[in-house]
Order: sequence, then C-alpha cells, then structure tokens
Amino acid sequence: MTPETVVVDASAVLAWIFDERGAEVVEGVLPTSVLSAVNFAEVLYCASDEGMDASSLARDLVAFGIQVVPFTQAEAAIVESLRARARPRGVRLSLADYCCLATAVRLDLPVMGANRAWRALDAGVEVRLLR
Repeated sequence: MTPETVVVDASAVLAWIFDERGAEVVEGVLPTSVLSAVNFAEVLYCASDEGMDASSLARDLVAFGIQVVPFTQAEAAIVESLRARARPRGVRLSLADYCCLATAVRLDLPVMGANRAWRALDAGVEVRLLR
C-alpha cells in the first residue's frame, strides 16, 4: 500500500459508479484504494439492485485498482469497540459503516465515505467526506 492509500466505503464507490455528487473526489483515490470485502459485497448488492451485472462490475473495480481486503476477526473486535464508543455519544451507524471504519483502524489508513456521523465517533483515523 502506498502512503496515499485510503479505505473507501461502499457509499464512495457507489457515488463514483453512479456519477453522484462527490464522484470526482472519489475518482482521485480509487486507483490506490482499499475496500473491505464486506463493503465490496455492499457495492455489488446495491449495483445489482440498480440493474448492473455484479460479476463484471467486480472484475472492473479490481482491474481499476481497488484492492479488496478480507474482513478479519480483528476487525470484528474493532467493530464492537467502536460501537461501544458510539452508543453513549448517540452515534448510530450501520454494520457496514462499522466494518469500513474497522478496516481503516486495523490498517491505520484514512477512510473516505459519505456519512458525517463518522466524525462524531472519533475512531482514531482520519475521516474524509466525499461531499
């Protein structure tokens, strides 16, 4: 991984795929980005719901440079730690959000997504919002 590597959330990848607001910001980091297998599944799931061929999309994303990394037992433990920290602050996130953040924490990399609530959590990694 290079110093400019960023963990991307499914929301970032989907914004790029569907040319939504923030797509140009995402495009700049995708060739050197990391995506948890959990969030990769979310991208394929959502894209399939929009009528895209998930198998060709998977090949295209990997060919573009996105590195899909396994979701490990270590990340599962980080998810629970982040959730325990979030609850008293009133921060409510999806499981996929926690999985993305946990991957960034484990790899000690910045994370890019669309959920502003990530900043309120203070997960210990730099949060970059795509919009």
